[in-house]
Amino acid sequence: MTSIQPQGHNFHSTSANVAGMALTLVCILFTLATSSVHAQIPAPAILYSFQGVPNDIYNPTGILAQGRDGNIYGTGNLEAADHQGGIYKITPEGVETLIVSFPANWQGCQGLSLGFDGNFYGTCGFDGAHGDGFVFQATPAGVLTDIYDFTDDNNDANPVTVPVLGANGDFYGTSGRGNYACGNIYRVSTAGVYKNIKSGNAYCSPTQISAGSNGDFYGAWGNVPSGNTGAVFQVTASGSYKEIHDFNSTTDPSWYPVTGPILATDGKLYGTDIGGGTNSNGAIYSMKTNGMELTDLFNINSSADGALEGNNLIQASDGNFYGASYNGGSGNQGSFYELTSDNVFSVDLLVSNTTNGDSPATALMQHTNGTIYGTTSTNGPSPGLGQFESFDIGASPFVALVGPVPAATEGTQVQILGQDFTSSSEVKFGGTAATTVTVTGSTFIEATVPTGALTGPITVTTSSGTLSTLVTFDVTPTAASFTPPSGDVGTVVSISGTGLTQTTEVKFHGTKATSFSVVSDSEVTATVPSDATTGTISVTTKGGTATTTSKFTVN
Repeated sequence: MTSIQPQGHNFHSTSANVAGMALTLVCILFTLATSSVHAQIPAPAILYSFQGVPNDIYNPTGILAQGRDGNIYGTGNLEAADHQGGIYKITPEGVETLIVSFPANWQGCQGLSLGFDGNFYGTCGFDGAHGDGFVFQATPAGVLTDIYDFTDDNNDANPVTVPVLGANGDFYGTSGRGNYACGNIYRVSTAGVYKNIKSGNAYCSPTQISAGSNGDFYGAWGNVPSGNTGAVFQVTASGSYKEIHDFNSTTDPSWYPVTGPILATDGKLYGTDIGGGTNSNGAIYSMKTNGMELTDLFNINSSADGALEGNNLIQASDGNFYGASYNGGSGNQGSFYELTSDNVFSVDLLVSNTTNGDSPATALMQHTNGTIYGTTSTNGPSPGLGQFESFDIGASPFVALVGPVPAATEGTQVQILGQDFTSSSEVKFGGTAATTVTVTGSTFIEATVPTGALTGPITVTTSSGTLSTLVTFDVTPTAASFTPPSGDVGTVVSISGTGLTQTTEVKFHGTKATSFSVVSDSEVTATVPSDATTGTISVTTKGGTATTTSKFTVN
């Protein structure tokens, strides 16, 4: 049997853990220069204990995903019917079902991401057609399909992270076996169409990628050609790669990232590393999306705080950051931790226990009901094979879009997850009601961006009130045509398109029109300015900028 653990350093062997050891749950409060009193991460509540052979997994790993049905889906890479683990679903209340066992020749499978088709996607680190791992699809009913087999060309092999969904419906991920292995960044469609985005022998130890609310993806390398202290990268949906920060052990306060940074609501990236810092154990850091202004927010003491390894941070609806570290602490069993928006740190340290387990090998996730969920991979109540746990942070329910869909034009269909939906639920985009809404059960809605939609949160009326998305949804404009096709300075030009209600600026070949008027959502008029030259016309709204394909000729 093969067990894939999160990437990082000095992971302890789960086989060395002794089931039946007593729990010591240590809640440690730290004093920062900016605060004399600390918040405390809520103690986890155990909802379910994994059972192993023959009808359950153990050693839960990878990423958890909320399905269209409101249940949470996850994987374990050990036991179940064929001893390679499988996929389980669990209700928010803790009722668990094994929906499929991984076949005996599927090894090292972990994590799930929800696709626009309602299916889930993950990876297996080994086997497949070439023996180098593969990407799989799983239906909610448990039908498994190998959709792409890695080939080992240019280190294109052994994915140990989970691909994440892009706004275009494709999935983006990294490959590279274990610590220090070199790998690549890839994109793959649900039909198995593959594109290598970045590879090379000197790009090693890739982390889990995260999807930003701006439509881009972020991750990190542990080693890059410029040195062995790591780097942060950005990938666009089209596959454009950019290295935005090379860590430097001489000039940076900390280095060697072991998790991928996430894009927070303040527009900055937040991540963890394990090198440098005041305790030489790394830090939780932030930086701008251009890689500037790297700032250590909390310096880690590994024996007291856990080691920050294995799993990306999440930012919950309360604005705070939550994480699960696979190892660290005096017993090297890991921790759950919280960093508030005021940089106040708190931790629940897992110390070889039988009460709620240890060694979290899945990232925490927040359900749209407001509760945070996670797992421990081993120990806990009998049979001591890992636990599914919840954290009540006192957050209110909300709604969330499937995938990073930060903006769309009118007429685009979006998918919404939530709870307490009814057949009469109304969906609004910035206050404008959608005219096409399809409700499936009480937890999933498909709605079309309506004519006249405004940039702002998406709201859904439910049986228990009105729920809102946590991020702003941008209604992007189009500028399809204009009339007349030419004219003198001072000519009034009519521009036709969509999403023009919130127009803030019109330019003729880069020169700002001194006068414009919004006629309707599909029309805006503007006067040709005195310095205008022949070229395209651009219209900027609160949701973005649209540019005509044709050129306006200035006589």
